[in-house]
Amino acid sequence: MDPKEKPPATQMSGPSPAQDPPTHRKLVSVRQISKIERVSGTGYVVLHLDGWQVVTPRRRPMYEVADLVLFFEIDSFIPKTERFWELFTTPDNTEVFRGKEGYRVKSVRYMTHLSQGLVYPLCQFPAIGNAYRTRMLAVGEAAAREELLSQSFARRLGVEKWEFTETVETLPNIGLPPAFIPLPGWWRIQDVEQTIFSRARRRKTWQITEKLDGVTMIVYKIANASKWADSLPALPSDSPPTMQDEHNRYGVCSRREDLIDRDDSLYWQTAKESGVLSKLPEFDLPNIAVQGELCGSSIEGNTMHYPEGKHEFIVFGMWDIDAAEYLDPRRVVKLCERFGIKHVPVVGYTSLGKYARDVQELLGKTEGRGQFGGVREGFVFNSMDGAERFKVISNSWLSLTGK
Repeated sequence: MDPKEKPPATQMSGPSPAQDPPTHRKLVSVRQISKIERVSGTGYVVLHLDGWQVVTPRRRPMYEVADLVLFFEIDSFIPKTERFWELFTTPDNTEVFRGKEGYRVKSVRYMTHLSQGLVYPLCQFPAIGNAYRTRMLAVGEAAAREELLSQSFARRLGVEKWEFTETVETLPNIGLPPAFIPLPGWWRIQDVEQTIFSRARRRKTWQITEKLDGVTMIVYKIANASKWADSLPALPSDSPPTMQDEHNRYGVCSRREDLIDRDDSLYWQTAKESGVLSKLPEFDLPNIAVQGELCGSSIEGNTMHYPEGKHEFIVFGMWDIDAAEYLDPRRVVKLCERFGIKHVPVVGYTSLGKYARDVQELLGKTEGRGQFGGVREGFVFNSMDGAERFKVISNSWLSLTGK
């Protein structure tokens, strides 16, 4: 829902709208309104944008079906700078993230409707509109429109993905995670509805797993004799033997850092307790990355209700570094069973055509309690070739957690 609708104090400048590199989420994007419905007995309407819905005042600006708007997705952290109009009606509306004050976009329930972002007229961002018109003259309206709708404008606007502060603190590390290991991520179904429900993908078989509320954690093994070992940064002279033996280099990564094994490293401690580090030498792949969720009492507000001090590494995928591809999901499950490593709960294997007709039916199926006892966050769908993934987040979970 719009906190306030004022034009920016300072407009953007520049010949073209800078776009982010390809990512799994477009936090800020141009969308087309596909449907508008009134909230009975109120001065509000629900705007439908692809699979998303946003509750906004019916007063000016008056939106119409087919309008192009700038959409700020949930989890967007909008900095409080002169570039933006005054979004913040009271100091209580702001939060501090990575030392900056700003506004965190959350899911908000308004009566029976869930509002899942912020929407503003495209005319309030003239740099984007002007660049769109320039491209129309160069490549035609259809091509320019396709370009515009495919872009993310988060970087240009200084918008970041909000995360709990305890999950983004800098830890002792040797740099970024290895570039040859992809960071895991999933499109939300609302962003890929048309693609996923295409005829070809409806026939594909998908593995459905429960989505857990943790943070990304990667544990890898690299053979010392492999070409990949040469691209890794040197270990500190005082690094423990757990990070390298006579055959392999071992690493534990957060989403942003390749971490050093220290007694106070929650990631390394959890990797050891999970058994994955001790079992990696037995994997038949010489170079492999095991990806999963770090869940526990100090993670993401502990929505999964872990006892104080309890943490787990729960696997959801494995990356064959030499082949540059994810392993078949069924093989991952079997490897976890063989080595006694915990895997995310598997709901089943089915084609999308048999499972649900549309996004609304998918969302309905996410409702309920998860295998860990609390309200289920949602489902993750993995194609059997490991090439495609998307997630469906429960509206009840969003309302309960405010995420």
